[in-house]
Amino acid sequence: MLKSGQPIRTTGNNLVGLWRPSFVKVNHQLFVYGGGGNNVTNDLHVLNLCDMRWETIQTVTGVAPCKRYGHTATLWKHYIIVFGGCNEYQAYCNDIHIFDLEKLTWCQPQINGSVSARYLHSAVVHDDKLFVYGGFAKNTDCTYVLDEISVLDLNTLTWSIFQRVPPRYNHSATLIGHKMYIYAGKDEQGNTVSDLFMVNLNNPPYTPHPILSGSQSNNTNSPMVLLKSQHFCEAVCGKLLVFGRYINNGAKNTYHTSNNNALSNGGCDGNNRIMAAAGTTASSAIQNNNTSNINNNNNNAPESMYGLWMLDLDTLEWERQDCDANFDVGGWNYFTVITENLRPNGSTSNDEQSHVALNSLLFLGNTQMDALVINGESLGLYDIPPRQCANEFGQLLNNPELSDFVITSMEGEELHVHQVILITRWPHFRNMYKSGMMEAQQGRMEISEPYPVVLAFLKYLYTDHLDMDVPGDVVCDILVLANMYLLHRLKKICCQRLYQRYLTIDTCTTIFEKAIMTEEVGLKLLALDFMFNHYGAILKADLLHHMSNFARLEFLECIPDESVLQIGRRRLLAVNSNSNDTINTNNRIMQSSSTTPAIASISASPFSISSSVGQQPSQHYPQSQSPSTPLQQQLTSPNSSNDSGTRVNYSTISNHLPPSIPNTAVPTDNMMVSVARHQRLSSSNGMVMGV
Repeated sequence: MLKSGQPIRTTGNNLVGLWRPSFVKVNHQLFVYGGGGNNVTNDLHVLNLCDMRWETIQTVTGVAPCKRYGHTATLWKHYIIVFGGCNEYQAYCNDIHIFDLEKLTWCQPQINGSVSARYLHSAVVHDDKLFVYGGFAKNTDCTYVLDEISVLDLNTLTWSIFQRVPPRYNHSATLIGHKMYIYAGKDEQGNTVSDLFMVNLNNPPYTPHPILSGSQSNNTNSPMVLLKSQHFCEAVCGKLLVFGRYINNGAKNTYHTSNNNALSNGGCDGNNRIMAAAGTTASSAIQNNNTSNINNNNNNAPESMYGLWMLDLDTLEWERQDCDANFDVGGWNYFTVITENLRPNGSTSNDEQSHVALNSLLFLGNTQMDALVINGESLGLYDIPPRQCANEFGQLLNNPELSDFVITSMEGEELHVHQVILITRWPHFRNMYKSGMMEAQQGRMEISEPYPVVLAFLKYLYTDHLDMDVPGDVVCDILVLANMYLLHRLKKICCQRLYQRYLTIDTCTTIFEKAIMTEEVGLKLLALDFMFNHYGAILKADLLHHMSNFARLEFLECIPDESVLQIGRRRLLAVNSNSNDTINTNNRIMQSSSTTPAIASISASPFSISSSVGQQPSQHYPQSQSPSTPLQQQLTSPNSSNDSGTRVNYSTISNHLPPSIPNTAVPTDNMMVSVARHQRLSSSNGMVMGV
């Protein structure tokens, strides 16, 4: 698959500037139909997700739909179903068109019944039915927001309408099993909302059930405030991923949601009806209103940023993903999840242990970078298949009765097993048995690992489950075993367990090494991010010095040359109860090394790894305490400081690095510069030490 975390230049007919087209994923292809912008189009494009090349499909038969944008396109079997939208004359559509992916043919079937023409609605397919939620509609008098679910039976091509649902447009509809999740968008007043509803698509009349309140949309202190209603939502591993533009609450400016009508040129004649001004189309009115909202009182405009948020549907807790730096440059028009089913060479359809799904997050932009892929496992999203065995088989393990094979650990301890279970569950053992190797003939083999590792490994083969009480060091060794025997489901279980339960200061370097050894990129990035976030504690514990050479070199390779170390204000201030004098910034640099980690971050370019560490209280040192090392003496020298900054002798620092750690710092005029302007007790600035 595509390399994670790196910008990708697509080739072919790039679709830069295309506004509100429809996107449909089909295997390793992404179909894009229609869209607005400078011109409204009805072209059908396809992006090959393997080589990232765009093509415009020309060899089609039948009559294509009219030019449109703000419509939906939904996959059903080998068909793409296009519904609704706004055409080039600003008229709304309610027609159905079907594109046959196998025959490359358009057709417009005869439909029984009729529904309101609309755009900015949502649509999903479940149980051979097309479910259309909400949208923006209009009649001769006004425009209004639909409060209905329209259902098209795809076998009989008959419409049914179910009303009394929360009116929404510009929202998202995400299907998980038989449940449709309706998130955010705009309500009948034109306010951006952040609520979440669930609709059970197996039970008419399809009543929406509220999951999360949208009250936070009016709370500018909430981290989950969409600046614009347009967003993209996908489901993976029991979680909702939402990508959009959010208010940056760290900025000085604040944003207050207006309760005025969505259309500043019109009025309302009902709960969800908005009067359009004469001569003004609803779609252009919405665009004008959005522009006026942004341009109005520009001095108080909110500062926004692209962000990716994850909602755990079990705990209903939001978590912001630390990948915002990837979106600092350009605009981003689409987000989806690409699932790749990995199957090693030589495996069969029966080797369930060898199959695993890898989820990658794909972002499409409108700049020269075009696309970005993020490894889903680097966000902790492990897609682990369900269990195939029952716990009862575990009772047979190490039971001499009816066993017919022996496996020994490196200490020589024996474990009695059953060939029929191992042949079914362990491809390596099956191949060994079929080939008539010496172990198969003797009924005995050795696994050169400690007994606890061998026992936990065999328990997994018997039960398809890794016990929760397995220690972290044993899980690390099982990860290596699973990689050697191509048991990918077990590998992912180990990775998830190490990340969720055992990633600590003491274990992070070991987990980082094991991730490199087993080529688990997601776990490697998770461990790397943890190490960056706890860099100070790792340095003090001398963990880098105890890493193997290959892992240490890999770690240093992951640190960009342009990285800087940022230390927060509280770590730079040593308050003496007998003195109110300004504290020498250089002295604080080394004194903080004997305390808990400082506020710090290693940052680089938008596509480099970025992390930050939580702030910890600083310790207070007596004024008479003197530096204990030559490096501290150098840093606290009166001649090395001034009010505008600090200069630290680069050669002195490099001489005091541990000899086993390669010095990769890049000197600038043989100096390493530490900028610490205006570091006084009343200052809120931090300190940046860069190379």
